[in-house]
Amino acid sequence: MDGQTPPTTRIVVDLVQACRYELVPGRGNKLVLKLHTAAESTQTTAATKMSVASTPFVVKNKPTSSKSAPATSAAPGGEMKPLESASAANNFVFVEPSFEPKNEAKNANKSAEIAPPVRTIEAAAKFADKSASELLATKSNASMQPEALQAAGSAIQPAVNMAAEQKTQMAQAPGINGPKYTGEPISVNLKDVDLKDFFRLIHEISGLNVVLDPNVHGTLTIVLDDVPWDQALDIVLKNNALARQLEGNVLRIATLDTLKKEADARRAQQESEALAVEKVTVTRFLSYAHSKDVVPTVKKFLTQRGDVMADERTNALIISDIPNVVPGIDRLLTQLDRKTQEVEIEARVVAATRSFARDIGTQFGFGWGNSPSAVGGVQGVGTSPTIVGNTPNPQYIVVGGGASTSGVQIPLFSNLGLTQPTSGLQFVNATNSVRIDAILTLAESRGLLKILSRPRVVTQNNIQALVRQGVRVPIVTQAQLGGPPTVTYVDAFLRLTVVPQITSEGTIFLNVDVENTTPDFGRTVQGNPTLVTQQATTQVLVTDGGTVVIGGVIQTQNSVNISQVPLLGNIPAFGNLFKRRSVSTSNQELIFFITPRIIQT
Repeated sequence: MDGQTPPTTRIVVDLVQACRYELVPGRGNKLVLKLHTAAESTQTTAATKMSVASTPFVVKNKPTSSKSAPATSAAPGGEMKPLESASAANNFVFVEPSFEPKNEAKNANKSAEIAPPVRTIEAAAKFADKSASELLATKSNASMQPEALQAAGSAIQPAVNMAAEQKTQMAQAPGINGPKYTGEPISVNLKDVDLKDFFRLIHEISGLNVVLDPNVHGTLTIVLDDVPWDQALDIVLKNNALARQLEGNVLRIATLDTLKKEADARRAQQESEALAVEKVTVTRFLSYAHSKDVVPTVKKFLTQRGDVMADERTNALIISDIPNVVPGIDRLLTQLDRKTQEVEIEARVVAATRSFARDIGTQFGFGWGNSPSAVGGVQGVGTSPTIVGNTPNPQYIVVGGGASTSGVQIPLFSNLGLTQPTSGLQFVNATNSVRIDAILTLAESRGLLKILSRPRVVTQNNIQALVRQGVRVPIVTQAQLGGPPTVTYVDAFLRLTVVPQITSEGTIFLNVDVENTTPDFGRTVQGNPTLVTQQATTQVLVTDGGTVVIGGVIQTQNSVNISQVPLLGNIPAFGNLFKRRSVSTSNQELIFFITPRIIQT
């Protein structure tokens, strides 16, 4: 014993056959179980003979005394015999009559199959001197119904009328953790029992008036031990595709299809009654939203008879529908007609071009002796320099101003000089026997070009904005068969298209499309320039006032050109006197930045 649960007694009576019985108080504060003979049972009504009489039933007891006395049981011959006392561990009194077969002739040979197992009848002696009202008291003696002790015509005796206590709980919706059952615990052991008999048992236990739909039929086999009766009811309903409705103290049981059809019929009736009401026409003026943009949304909330029109001149909505629809439309317009936040989007397009070029070239020629001997090519190469020296043989040495003055020019053996050199180094040796002419030319160039474009646009939340800047390039197309040429214009723009969306956290979600198209007149097709396009399309989440790089293009070109004298140019170190080397590098960078800012209004 835990010290908290009162001592209880469980009594089980097994009968050979079903019969009518009564629970009545006897002398000396005793509870008497009366069993009627078969002759008396035949005089009972048909309801008394129902198989409910075989239903196990549990009655919780909380006795006020722990005195013990010998218990008695009903023997088949009708004699009362003393019983062995047992420990009061169970908190209920259990009465289970035998199941009455519906067809005795058919089930005569199957009595062993359908008969319940023989149970030992136990009673606590300390309850023998207690009255029936004390033994059958459940939660409190004050809530006990006196009729429960005298209902001799009922096959199952309810412990207490639970209608007032349970109708509220049964009507409540299931909680977060599932339904909460507060019904009195019962134990049942049924086999092939008609569903109607089970619901009759629920009526006897709960005290609720039970009404069954004509479509409720079938049999039931169930074994439950100490389960709340409302939970047992839900289990049976789920297993048989049934549902319940509680109205006051009337519990209605019907199939799911029946209840669904009734709900649809009620809904259709309510709609038809609502549509029969005369329509009203109201006008609602909007402040921030455009009336023509709101019309498609409002139409979805109107009835079949309703209609809405937009007056763009006054930015108003003219709504015509039944009266009970208008309040809902007003609440909808209150949510839609609100001031929209604005966003300023600033984009920066940075284009940078870096170039580097270096060119090194050589010119070399020589001659010897007093004879017309020279190496280096034809006489009078235009790019050879003028040298100073004695030139006694003017046939191959061109005299600029006399034999002993300057202005001579000898044939060049290596003529790899630059066309436009920026610097050079010259070596000249001219005697009567040897003539040498060597020139080293050099050129180097660097370039840096930066272009910064900053388009800026302001738009409302979730509204597309477009800004562009550039030129329209004419493209001339020659006509066939001698017709006049046609001119079409192609856009060469810096274009920014953006749709901002302000989130609940204060950040900005952007759908961005940036395009930079420029004409390239250095590369033409039939006189028309080509178009160079850089574009970035993306979706990005940016904080208010933050800057993010949404894309970029980096293009690098490196080139090395070498011109040399065959064989001699391949000689290490010395071969540089017989070659020309040109190196060029070009870097082009294009980067897109974007900065959104929420405008506080």
